[in-house]
Amino acid sequence: MAKRLMTGTTCTTGEIITFIADDTNVSVNDFFQLATGLCIQITATGSTTSAEVTQTLSIEFASCSACTTPYSASTGGNSGIVCQTNCSGTTFTVNPLHPVWTTNQNHSIIQINAVTIGGNGLNA
Repeated sequence: MAKRLMTGTTCTTGEIITFIADDTNVSVNDFFQLATGLCIQITATGSTTSAEVTQTLSIEFASCSACTTPYSASTGGNSGIVCQTNCSGTTFTVNPLHPVWTTNQNHSIIQINAVTIGGNGLNA
């Protein structure tokens, strides 16, 4: 597999980074999460090189927002929002804090069928 010099713009800060990655049919304007967890948009691909890979393109996404949005563990309905009715009969919603885990690519996963209990909750 060819290694290629690439340039990308980070999705969160807009920082421009240059790196060498395996060229797996990467095109300009593709969105990837790097192995470090950083989400980028590819802005340029250069020539092939024999230099060592400096970044690994882990997961391809459709957009920056898709890359930076935490995953849901699909463990509950209604996105974990709880509907309540107060004493006067008015309905309101409560969105409790949910436990959050991180993948080995630094992407958050929210468990929506549980709530965080005190301090760091279940992640303590």
